[in-house]
Amino acid sequence: MIYIFLCVDFDRDAAFPALGHKHAVSQPKQAEMQYILADPEKSAEIQGSIEGFDQILSVLIQKKLPTVFYFEARTIDLISKRHPEFLERLNQSFFEKGVHGYDHEDLVGEETGLPLEKQEEFNLIKKAKERIEELFSTEVIGFRAPYMRLSENTQKILKDLDFVYDSSIYQESNKAIIPYSDEHGVIEFPVIKTPKESLMKGMYTYLWPLFEGKRGIKEIVSNYIQLIHNSTEDNTYISINLHSWHFAYNIEQNCYLSQKKIRKNTEFLVKLITKIEEIEGVHFSTPRLWLEENELLNNT
Repeated sequence: MIYIFLCVDFDRDAAFPALGHKHAVSQPKQAEMQYILADPEKSAEIQGSIEGFDQILSVLIQKKLPTVFYFEARTIDLISKRHPEFLERLNQSFFEKGVHGYDHEDLVGEETGLPLEKQEEFNLIKKAKERIEELFSTEVIGFRAPYMRLSENTQKILKDLDFVYDSSIYQESNKAIIPYSDEHGVIEFPVIKTPKESLMKGMYTYLWPLFEGKRGIKEIVSNYIQLIHNSTEDNTYISINLHSWHFAYNIEQNCYLSQKKIRKNTEFLVKLITKIEEIEGVHFSTPRLWLEENELLNNT
């Protein structure tokens, strides 16, 4: 059996690493006054995640489709205050909840110029984990680093905070892959990037090129089907990765999209899910369910 993980990085609209700020700034707010940019809450815009994700969320709930949400704690905290009904809709038993930083921090400071000290990183991840667990009344065991950047301390911190798995590393492959344990015993669920010389032409399994108009839906569907057909080992997985706001906000155009375009982007994802569901021997799941079904969760 091949597992398919639908993974949603649920964060502020187009989180942007701003020089001199440890917290991310929403791209739509980059032109705001400095006192706004310097405030982690005021510089976080969630319009795209609320308006853009609404339609696909209804589909996921109707289908009861297992999905893992890596929540940026600031964003889900703002949603709990401003849109409590949306939070309630996200609190489904078949949705797994993970951590995606507190303020979408650039842990290594690659673009902010402000790498986090070990204790500071520990405190932020701990704070994010506790807030997400509090909001959803659930245990959180999974982590995805903002910008897919782990510091030299992150994996040890995850172990110390009782995370079971991470999903922040790209792995080149032209077929489904299997998780592995790092040196600290944290299980890594890599994100596939296909080889450039393959039929999939160096495709990341993030859907941003689809929503930005750089790849068409036919090509995306074809590439995922090719990944599945290349896969022969049982208990391997392929993840479909996307951002909550990307249905409603275009990075290159730096603008929010119309309801018509949001519906079209939603239809793209529904078509991809539907085509994959039609393939025999494929099963939608989450990392936690994979660990449970393979009797690894209690052994970590």
